[in-house]
Amino acid sequence: MATLALRHTLRGHQEPCVWHLSWCPSGGSFASCGADKTIRLWAAQGDEWSCHAILEEGHQRAIRWCSWSPCGRLLASASFDGMALVWKCEDGAFECIASLEGHESEVKAVAWSVSGAYIATCGRDKSVFVWEAEDDMYEVAAVLHNHSQDVKSVAWHPQDDVLASASYDDTVRVFTQHHDDWHCKQRIDAHTSTVWCACFSPDGSAIVTCSDDRSVGVWRQNAEGAYERQASLAEVHSRPVYTVDWNHGGAEGSDDGELVATGGGDDAVCVIRAPVGGGELERVCRHERVHAGDVNCTAWSPRSNPGWLATAGDDGCIRMWRVTPDVTPDRTPPAA
Repeated sequence: MATLALRHTLRGHQEPCVWHLSWCPSGGSFASCGADKTIRLWAAQGDEWSCHAILEEGHQRAIRWCSWSPCGRLLASASFDGMALVWKCEDGAFECIASLEGHESEVKAVAWSVSGAYIATCGRDKSVFVWEAEDDMYEVAAVLHNHSQDVKSVAWHPQDDVLASASYDDTVRVFTQHHDDWHCKQRIDAHTSTVWCACFSPDGSAIVTCSDDRSVGVWRQNAEGAYERQASLAEVHSRPVYTVDWNHGGAEGSDDGELVATGGGDDAVCVIRAPVGGGELERVCRHERVHAGDVNCTAWSPRSNPGWLATAGDDGCIRMWRVTPDVTPDRTPPAA
């Protein structure tokens, strides 16, 4: 059975909830955001991690999500104030260069496409916005109203401009572009309750989802390009599963690209093996009391700095973990 080894506990946010983490593509730093309406930038200094910048004059309410651009010079944030902002780093300092306004209420998530040409946002107003980026200008490319309830998260394919969204309506939608029009290519009836998060595999051939129904599912692309159920794992956590991330940071030829990390309302983190070629899901690690409250985010470091798992929780802390390489299935049931 694999184990999580705690290496660092980072404190700095002034409110008890850290909502989200996003690694810079360089792997040497990451951003965090939370209920204190700030974004904090953390970097490694020798064997330690420390906060080297705070972005605090942008949003008026809690910041729910943050996302680095592929080039690592831009950072997008989404807030309960109904806006998404874009920040740009010039000479080591960040400034807000754009405000993406269009959602009617809370913006729940934001994500950059792999090409850097698009930003996706989603919100409580049941919509997904696609914004086209060009020369620090951002215009609405599409407003998608396919979900019937809150949209909780958005995620881009790692190689193509294909977008997935997860919703309170228990579904995942997959969007693609045809000429200048964005449309819903597929509806995935993923779970029996809210789908909190969805994430693509490193090669984009699969999507992993997590849900209020306490399960995790993997959807594998078939010959026609549609995602169909490959496997599911019930009762991964004893309470809702709020976050899932597929490890894109493993070295070539390693098994790291088969590892998925989840966090839930039971304050625990689980590591699951999802075989690249298909097969059953295996829980290889469960760590209790990762945070003194809900685990809101699990985020693997990128390939440029592999081996780290960062977590954020309702206790206001960020924790940095290393995962041992043993991938023997963990048969321990989740705590009641």
